[in-house]
Amino acid sequence: MKKIFGPDSGLFRFLQMLMNLAVMNVLFLLTSIPIMTTGAAYTALLSCVFDLLLEEGEFSARFFLKKFREVWKPASLIGTVSLTVLAVLGHHAALFFLSDSPLRLVGAGLYIALFIWGFGAVMYQFAMLARGVVWKKEMLKDGALLALAKFPVYIAVLLLTASPLSIVMMPASTLISMLPIVLLFWISCPAMAGGWMMRRFLEKIYPELFRKKDSEGSDL
Repeated sequence: MKKIFGPDSGLFRFLQMLMNLAVMNVLFLLTSIPIMTTGAAYTALLSCVFDLLLEEGEFSARFFLKKFREVWKPASLIGTVSLTVLAVLGHHAALFFLSDSPLRLVGAGLYIALFIWGFGAVMYQFAMLARGVVWKKEMLKDGALLALAKFPVYIAVLLLTASPLSIVMMPASTLISMLPIVLLFWISCPAMAGGWMMRRFLEKIYPELFRKKDSEGSDL
């Protein structure tokens, strides 16, 4: 029994991970209440995800809020601008798709491709900020190039990131019954999966950013 419920057991680590994801989800929702801070909230969430994946110490709400304060200016600006641009691209894609033009599929496909490319470039900014990189203009070009190089991966990350939006299509009765899941895991679980996918290729390009650190921040 001690092996099953001990602090080093797989069951204990799984339950601890669920608790961490629940706290991260609630903190994200609270810090995203002003829509303009959604970028900073997601960057803080992504920072916690990377730390959990790298097993860098214990997660805490204090760490989330500290990271949120560190990145809120650049990440909020990037998030606000990118949400506006991506909304325009998505709107134009929908207009083309619903039009009677013989080129509607081509036009819609082009805007969808631009949407995914822009999304990938933005996620690169968030990932770099999450790992403590000071934002510079050159990161826009790096993010755009990497979004092209890893286009298929970012399609999967986009599907994961956008999956919580399915909530708007749920009947009210279903939403009420799923409210505990929405409040505790609806954002953090897709972010965990998307963060794992991004970490796999980013650590090959930037190994120094994803090298495991001890509790004092020193490389191991």
